[in-house]
Amino acid sequence: MNKQQILEKISELLDQYDAIGKLQLEPHNFKVNSKGWKKITQDGKKYLVNEEEDIWQLADGECKGEQLFTWKAAMRETKKAGKKIPTDEQFSELLKTKDDMPNVVFPGYRDVGGSFGSLGLYESVWSSSVCGGFAWLRYLDLDYASVFRSTYNRSCGFSVRCLKE
Repeated sequence: MNKQQILEKISELLDQYDAIGKLQLEPHNFKVNSKGWKKITQDGKKYLVNEEEDIWQLADGECKGEQLFTWKAAMRETKKAGKKIPTDEQFSELLKTKDDMPNVVFPGYRDVGGSFGSLGLYESVWSSSVCGGFAWLRYLDLDYASVFRSTYNRSCGFSVRCLKE
Protein backbone atom coordinates (compact mmCIF):
# COMPACT_ATOMS: atom_id res chain seq x y z
CA MET A 1 0.00 0.00 0.00
CA ASN A 2 1.20 3.49 -0.75
CA LYS A 3 0.82 6.42 1.63
CA GLN A 4 -2.42 7.64 0.00
CA GLN A 5 -4.02 4.18 0.24
CA ILE A 6 -3.03 3.91 3.90
CA LEU A 7 -4.53 7.34 4.65
CA GLU A 8 -7.75 6.37 2.84
CA LYS A 9 -7.96 3.14 4.85
CA ILE A 10 -7.44 5.02 8.12
CA SER A 11 -10.13 7.50 7.13
CA GLU A 12 -12.51 4.64 6.27
CA LEU A 13 -11.91 2.99 9.65
CA LEU A 14 -12.42 6.25 11.50
CA ASP A 15 -15.72 6.76 9.69
CA GLN A 16 -16.96 3.52 11.28
CA TYR A 17 -16.65 4.97 14.79
CA ASP A 18 -19.33 7.13 16.34
CA ALA A 19 -18.74 10.45 18.09
CA ILE A 20 -17.53 8.81 21.31
CA GLY A 21 -15.10 6.53 19.48
CA LYS A 22 -17.04 3.29 19.80
CA LEU A 23 -18.31 0.99 17.07
CA GLN A 24 -22.04 0.39 16.89
CA LEU A 25 -24.23 -2.09 15.06
CA GLU A 26 -27.18 -1.20 12.87
CA PRO A 27 -30.43 -1.61 14.82
CA HIS A 28 -31.73 -4.40 12.52
CA ASN A 29 -30.44 -7.22 10.35
CA PHE A 30 -29.41 -6.35 6.80
CA LYS A 31 -31.94 -7.16 4.07
CA VAL A 32 -32.18 -6.84 0.31
CA ASN A 33 -35.22 -6.40 -1.93
CA SER A 34 -36.86 -9.80 -2.45
CA LYS A 35 -39.38 -8.75 -5.10
CA GLY A 36 -39.69 -11.46 -7.76
CA TRP A 37 -37.94 -14.20 -5.79
CA LYS A 38 -39.04 -17.81 -6.21
CA LYS A 39 -41.31 -19.28 -3.50
CA ILE A 40 -40.30 -22.60 -1.91
CA THR A 41 -41.69 -24.74 0.90
CA GLN A 42 -39.42 -26.90 3.01
CA ASP A 43 -40.29 -28.82 6.17
CA GLY A 44 -43.70 -27.14 6.16
CA LYS A 45 -42.19 -23.64 6.20
CA LYS A 46 -42.39 -21.08 3.39
CA TYR A 47 -39.35 -19.25 2.04
CA LEU A 48 -38.37 -17.03 -0.84
CA VAL A 49 -35.06 -17.61 -2.63
CA ASN A 50 -33.15 -15.26 -4.93
CA GLU A 51 -32.11 -16.16 -8.47
CA GLU A 52 -28.55 -17.10 -7.42
CA GLU A 53 -30.00 -19.34 -4.67
CA ASP A 54 -27.68 -17.84 -2.07
CA ILE A 55 -30.16 -15.68 -0.10
CA TRP A 56 -33.32 -17.01 1.55
CA GLN A 57 -36.15 -15.06 3.15
CA LEU A 58 -38.52 -16.50 5.72
CA ALA A 59 -42.03 -16.04 4.32
CA ASP A 60 -44.13 -16.97 7.33
CA GLY A 61 -44.03 -17.23 11.10
CA GLU A 62 -42.62 -14.94 13.77
CA CYS A 63 -39.43 -14.21 11.80
CA LYS A 64 -41.22 -13.43 8.52
CA GLY A 65 -39.08 -11.16 6.36
CA GLU A 66 -35.73 -12.15 7.92
CA GLN A 67 -33.08 -13.16 5.41
CA LEU A 68 -30.28 -15.71 5.51
CA PHE A 69 -27.20 -15.18 3.32
CA THR A 70 -24.26 -17.31 2.28
CA TRP A 71 -21.04 -15.54 3.24
CA LYS A 72 -20.31 -14.69 -0.41
CA ALA A 73 -23.82 -13.24 -0.90
CA ALA A 74 -23.43 -11.23 2.32
CA MET A 75 -20.16 -9.72 1.09
CA ARG A 76 -21.60 -8.98 -2.37
CA GLU A 77 -24.86 -7.43 -1.23
CA THR A 78 -23.45 -5.31 1.61
CA LYS A 79 -20.79 -3.98 -0.76
CA LYS A 80 -23.51 -3.01 -3.27
CA ALA A 81 -25.40 -1.23 -0.47
CA GLY A 82 -22.28 0.57 0.77
CA LYS A 83 -22.50 -1.23 4.13
CA LYS A 84 -19.79 -2.91 6.19
CA ILE A 85 -20.01 -6.19 8.08
CA PRO A 86 -17.95 -6.21 11.29
CA THR A 87 -14.72 -8.17 11.32
CA ASP A 88 -14.27 -10.97 13.84
CA GLU A 89 -12.21 -8.58 15.96
CA GLN A 90 -14.88 -5.86 15.82
CA PHE A 91 -17.57 -8.34 16.88
CA SER A 92 -15.37 -9.25 19.87
CA GLU A 93 -15.46 -5.59 20.87
CA LEU A 94 -19.16 -5.11 20.14
CA LEU A 95 -20.84 -8.22 21.52
CA LYS A 96 -20.12 -9.36 25.06
CA THR A 97 -23.68 -10.56 25.82
CA LYS A 98 -26.90 -11.01 23.90
CA ASP A 99 -28.05 -7.64 25.29
CA ASP A 100 -25.37 -5.92 23.17
CA MET A 101 -27.25 -6.88 19.97
CA PRO A 102 -30.16 -4.50 19.39
CA ASN A 103 -33.48 -6.03 18.28
CA VAL A 104 -32.36 -9.66 18.29
CA VAL A 105 -34.48 -12.01 16.21
CA PHE A 106 -33.96 -15.75 16.03
CA PRO A 107 -34.42 -16.79 12.38
CA GLY A 108 -32.25 -19.90 12.67
CA TYR A 109 -29.97 -20.90 9.80
CA ARG A 110 -29.68 -22.81 6.54
CA ASP A 111 -27.11 -25.61 6.50
CA VAL A 112 -24.87 -26.69 3.62
CA GLY A 113 -27.28 -29.50 2.71
CA GLY A 114 -30.14 -27.04 2.23
CA SER A 115 -32.08 -27.71 5.44
CA PHE A 116 -33.32 -24.89 7.61
CA GLY A 117 -33.00 -25.24 11.36
CA SER A 118 -33.41 -23.71 14.80
CA LEU A 119 -36.08 -21.20 13.77
CA GLY A 120 -36.94 -19.19 16.85
CA LEU A 121 -33.88 -20.45 18.76
CA TYR A 122 -30.71 -18.98 17.20
CA GLU A 123 -29.48 -15.75 15.68
CA SER A 124 -26.22 -16.32 13.80
CA VAL A 125 -24.49 -13.40 12.06
CA TRP A 126 -21.57 -13.50 9.65
CA SER A 127 -18.42 -11.52 10.28
CA SER A 128 -16.35 -10.33 7.33
CA SER A 129 -13.35 -12.38 8.53
CA VAL A 130 -12.38 -15.71 7.01
CA CYS A 131 -10.42 -18.65 8.38
CA GLY A 132 -9.38 -20.92 5.51
CA GLY A 133 -12.52 -22.11 3.70
CA PHE A 134 -14.66 -20.98 6.63
CA ALA A 135 -15.81 -17.62 7.99
CA TRP A 136 -16.14 -16.38 11.55
CA LEU A 137 -19.58 -15.70 12.96
CA ARG A 138 -21.30 -14.91 16.21
CA TYR A 139 -24.38 -16.75 17.36
CA LEU A 140 -26.86 -16.04 20.07
CA ASP A 141 -29.05 -18.64 21.69
CA LEU A 142 -32.53 -17.77 22.93
CA ASP A 143 -31.80 -19.48 26.26
CA TYR A 144 -28.37 -17.97 27.03
CA ALA A 145 -27.03 -14.45 27.57
CA SER A 146 -23.61 -15.40 26.13
CA VAL A 147 -22.49 -14.65 22.59
CA PHE A 148 -20.76 -17.62 21.01
CA ARG A 149 -17.99 -17.48 18.40
CA SER A 150 -17.28 -20.10 15.77
CA THR A 151 -16.33 -20.69 12.15
CA TYR A 152 -18.73 -22.19 9.64
CA ASN A 153 -18.76 -23.23 6.01
CA ARG A 154 -19.29 -20.11 3.91
CA SER A 155 -22.11 -21.87 2.00
CA CYS A 156 -24.38 -21.90 5.07
CA GLY A 157 -27.11 -19.30 5.38
CA PHE A 158 -26.89 -16.87 8.30
CA SER A 159 -28.09 -13.38 9.13
CA VAL A 160 -26.08 -10.21 8.48
CA ARG A 161 -25.72 -7.25 10.84
CA CYS A 162 -23.79 -4.24 9.58
CA LEU A 163 -21.85 -1.50 11.29
CA LYS A 164 -23.75 1.69 11.92
CA GLU A 165 -22.54 4.57 9.78
